[in-house]
Amino acid sequence: MIRANDPGEWPGRMIRPLMAFSGRASCLLVPGLPSAGHPTPPMPRLLPLLLALALGLFACGGDDDGESSGEGEGSGEEQGPRHGLTAEQASELLVKVGDAEITVGEFAERLADQSPYLRARYNSPERRREFLNNLIRFELLAAEARRRGLDELPEVERTRKQTMIQQMMKDLFEDRIRLSDVTDEEIRAYYEEHEDEFNKPAQVRASHILIADRATAERVLAEVRANERDMAIFSRLAQRHSEDEETRRGSRNGDLRFFGRDGSRGGDTDEAPVPAPLAEAAFSIERIGGVYPELVQTDAGFHIVKLTGRRAALRRTLEEARRPIQNRLWRQKREDAVEEFVAGLREEAEVEENLGALDSVRIDLGPENVAAVPEGAPADALEVPETTMGATGMAPSAMAASMAPSTMAPATMAPANMESDQ
Repeated sequence: MIRANDPGEWPGRMIRPLMAFSGRASCLLVPGLPSAGHPTPPMPRLLPLLLALALGLFACGGDDDGESSGEGEGSGEEQGPRHGLTAEQASELLVKVGDAEITVGEFAERLADQSPYLRARYNSPERRREFLNNLIRFELLAAEARRRGLDELPEVERTRKQTMIQQMMKDLFEDRIRLSDVTDEEIRAYYEEHEDEFNKPAQVRASHILIADRATAERVLAEVRANERDMAIFSRLAQRHSEDEETRRGSRNGDLRFFGRDGSRGGDTDEAPVPAPLAEAAFSIERIGGVYPELVQTDAGFHIVKLTGRRAALRRTLEEARRPIQNRLWRQKREDAVEEFVAGLREEAEVEENLGALDSVRIDLGPENVAAVPEGAPADALEVPETTMGATGMAPSAMAASMAPSTMAPATMAPANMESDQ
């Protein structure tokens, strides 16, 4: 364990428990921190690095698939000898860095926290000494940060609180609610109540330019067809000529987004259905990036239609959807338990609010701070994933394509923000 003169000292009392809680992260190889033989960066630049370390470890909770990585932990039972060490060996002092002491047992624990790949790197006395040197370097930097008063900064105190909260939540809920607590009946009920999430018709994505005057529309159509593969030209023409204000504004450039053969949107979108003639024309275009050869007339005027994406029909059985449903329900159970816990704390605490003071807060919404939601924003975990291509127009690698589950129907992107049907 780490022992320091002041029980509240940040480096000795916060970082170590935080690392032990993470179980998968290391305090040793910190991107941006100096390695042996390299100069130490100025301390004002060091604090964000130390904070990034703490926050990065704080975020390392469970695995992405919803299963806890702390199986069997948190029982509160006394552990027997670990890593081949007796209790006496584990308590032996290995190194002292100022007021901080690192025992043999803690050193072994830090090694065990590494991934199997990293642990294999330290399977020699020389490498283990390197590992110890990194521990020493970390303690030296933490002690220097404390000497400069950085442990008293508000952001450091917030990090300390976050660490305590995360550890408490782990202790309270990790073993209390497990993935196996989600029953088959609950999974089946969810599937039946949300069947439209797992069985979806084929959809296409298209962009259009709406023009009321036929002569103007024919002239623009000719220009679009002459530059059929250039999405940038289509976008400029949509901005200049389209009379559909909903799709012309912002960065949509005529984008109608995804819709079905009947023009229906599906999902929770509040956008109006696409007119049937326009949907029929879009579905008839064979190639992504292709343009319907004629004007499409609706009550609104004349449409120039360009196909920009396809999404294959999705058919997932209960068994195929079981795992993502189980993950979702497991997360919901934990969230509900946490909310119930917090509600109980609030009832018992004295919380005084001055809501009127909120009116004095002004938030900077400058354009440099506003991140627009991308057109191809990630779909829900239970929906069809969309794989976008880079600005170079290069297609996804064969390896990535081969990893897509056969039960899923990914929609891929073609050059210039167009989705590929390959």
